[in-house]
Amino acid sequence: MALKHFVTHQISKDVKDPAASLNSSEHDADLESEAVAHFYAQTAAQLKSVFTQRSGKRYGVFHPEITQVRALVQDWQQERESFMSMTRRISKHFVNSLDNTELAIEGYLAFFLDQLADDDRLYMFHLRRKTSVAVNPDMTLTETSYLDFSNTGFGVLLNLTDWAADDDSKYLTFSFGRGDKPLQNHFAECIGFTDTLNTAEETEAFLEIVDEFSHTLPADQGFEYKAKVVDYCIEQDMRGEPVVFEELADFMATQVKTDAGKDFSHYIVDKQKERQQKAPEGLTPEQLAAQGHDTRVVADAIKTELIPDRKKLKGFIRFTGKNKDLSLSFSASLLDKEEVVFDAVSNELRIKKVPESLLKQLKQ
Repeated sequence: MALKHFVTHQISKDVKDPAASLNSSEHDADLESEAVAHFYAQTAAQLKSVFTQRSGKRYGVFHPEITQVRALVQDWQQERESFMSMTRRISKHFVNSLDNTELAIEGYLAFFLDQLADDDRLYMFHLRRKTSVAVNPDMTLTETSYLDFSNTGFGVLLNLTDWAADDDSKYLTFSFGRGDKPLQNHFAECIGFTDTLNTAEETEAFLEIVDEFSHTLPADQGFEYKAKVVDYCIEQDMRGEPVVFEELADFMATQVKTDAGKDFSHYIVDKQKERQQKAPEGLTPEQLAAQGHDTRVVADAIKTELIPDRKKLKGFIRFTGKNKDLSLSFSASLLDKEEVVFDAVSNELRIKKVPESLLKQLKQ
């Protein structure tokens, strides 16, 4: 990771206050100073890890008619203003948008630029702090505060390289954190974020293909195959990487003893071709998004990979559900083995093989 800039601005607003307040930073981080550079590098790395491991993400582009933040970033890239000036103006734009709303926020807006071998990435995060107790040099106690990474708010990733290339329909990624969803949606609207991918729909369509293919395998291999596909997809998502269909097929070929991996590669390619035939010909995903095509048309134009929805993946091989009095979770394979039976008429679920630990509790 090559960290080039890091700026934080403090922002606050109470629900009852008519306006938010902004305490702007005066300086960009001195990343050449050995005394402080590692603090910024560690913070950036921690935030990127939080961002990558979250399952709640949306993918999209700048809305063509909401131009203020997009224009500010472009001015910075074209060296018409500094990184510091850009972050101040984006923060001020957000603060002004909160006026006369019932939204509340406390903490900081953090901006940093990460230059990698393949692309440049601009990150924006809502940081929260937490108070604790520290021991002074004279052994007295005092209150201190620190960044609470486990309670990080929203995060935004703008892939500057993909955006400049004008060939990507998902150069903006919005990551939901803990906290008020209306506030996070408000920030997404403020920066002009618009969805181009429905990851839940895309994942569901992909899993339908996986399920269809699993039925072509011997009975004892079908569920195992689905489970391995899901594990691979979840692992890719945890790393922040898309599922490339050819790479998935190659991986599966090493996991099974038959030619199922190779067969799966052909199967999924054929299914993808069927879907691509329904999209307007000759247009890239970015061009489709710019022309206002709906989410599904844009997603169908992305031909070789999937950005999975982790909740959909987990639900594919496990059934889960809970209310205030009951929580259930079991492998979907148990239905096939009739260890768990569902009666769709009466909406009753019968468990024929109770786990030993639970059985012991019941008998006591």
